[in-house]
Amino acid sequence: MLLGSSCDSFLEETPTSFISPDNFFATEADAEAAVVACYNKLGAGNKGTHGDWRDWIFEYINDDFKSRPASGTINVSLFISMVPEEPMIFESYRSFTSGLNTFNSAIEGIGAMEDFNQKEALISEAKFIRAYIYFHLVRLWGRVPLYENVLTAEEALSLERVDNIDKIYTLIVEDLEYAVANLPEVQTLEGRATKWAAMSLLSKVYLTQENWTNAAQLAKEVIDQGPHSLLENYGDVFDDANENNNESIFEIQMQIGVEKSNQVANWPRGIGATGADDYFLGPNWGGVYIATDDLLNDFEAGDDRRNYIATSVVRSDGTLIEFNADGLTPNYSIKRTPTAYIEGLESNNNSSYNFIYLRLADVYLMAAEAENEVNGPSGALMYINEVRNRAGLANLEVVNPSASVDQSIFREAVRKERRTELYDERHRLFDLLRWGNLVSNVQAARPDVSIQPHHVLWPIPVSAILNNPGLEGDQNPGYTD
Repeated sequence: MLLGSSCDSFLEETPTSFISPDNFFATEADAEAAVVACYNKLGAGNKGTHGDWRDWIFEYINDDFKSRPASGTINVSLFISMVPEEPMIFESYRSFTSGLNTFNSAIEGIGAMEDFNQKEALISEAKFIRAYIYFHLVRLWGRVPLYENVLTAEEALSLERVDNIDKIYTLIVEDLEYAVANLPEVQTLEGRATKWAAMSLLSKVYLTQENWTNAAQLAKEVIDQGPHSLLENYGDVFDDANENNNESIFEIQMQIGVEKSNQVANWPRGIGATGADDYFLGPNWGGVYIATDDLLNDFEAGDDRRNYIATSVVRSDGTLIEFNADGLTPNYSIKRTPTAYIEGLESNNNSSYNFIYLRLADVYLMAAEAENEVNGPSGALMYINEVRNRAGLANLEVVNPSASVDQSIFREAVRKERRTELYDERHRLFDLLRWGNLVSNVQAARPDVSIQPHHVLWPIPVSAILNNPGLEGDQNPGYTD
């Protein structure tokens, strides 16, 4: 099972890839299993949203990471090969679309059942996951096909793309509003979505839509009323011995022993498993990505977060692993690197290390960004300073007095803060897309890649078009089928 938790009852559910309302949903246990099947789609493996190439593809296609020169045969020039035939694009598209009927089936099937105590909450979990999936789809591919009902395979493979992305965002917002209204504030099982997770994700959606007022309101409610708090030490957030900590709002659970259980921890750091001491220096899949100088230069002096882009690590037995031993690997991000990798106990494709998708520091910075757009910097400083202070930095108004009175200067400051706080957490690409500066930033930071203006949307894969005649003749701009 791809979805894990420290709670046995969650693990022992038996999800299915597709559940028909005609032959299921007779008991509350059926409803529970249907929702676990939805969470299963967030797992790793070959088809999950966090499997194979998905992690490093998000981190590599921005200005934070670049390819190591000795990275072997792996395709590290994805901008050059950003074409509809690219397998990585198809696998990513498939991973996000393959579960839609599962979500719709759970929502419809549970909705048709007689009332029971957890009915609305279970529907809300399925809607939360559907919103999460569509939020990724619409930002990466734009006008994807939209369906919110169970369809036959023939119906699903004849759907055309929507004519306006607002229709997709309408569904996302409706799903999350329902989830906010019906999810519990606390779940008994780790990894299950809460009201605060739905509010945080909805705030991020509003931020993307530049609905600043609603984004600020929701983020502030999570901060002021929710049970989460910033951990005192930045590194503790990512300690694999400290999973599901109080700063984590929505954390995708992983379980070792399953096919490619967790590749989410691997690619940007370039951790390999080709030898006992090769976890950072592998010549092929291991040791692929290092931080750009552009990212490194954005850290202020004394920023604790910079320490998690390291040139070496020391194992518990005192063994020193120097990343630049071959002259080609000057640094790796280690903040999401499980101890088991460093110790050589877990392999490249099989780890129990979770992935944090939403955490409170992100929400603080969303509140700061949105509040600045609504009312200027005065009310936004308190939110950005909480994050800065935890990193060992002085208040923003002390180091940059103009940022406390100038909206545009504060805007740039909070964008920089999002980068240095959230690097290597799969947010940078989407931040650059919504700010409209992906192309210019990548061109400045990484002249080695050939990014083009049309790369702000990914191509609809050829394989998807061949399978679905409804997509024919409606490719994204700049690409040919």
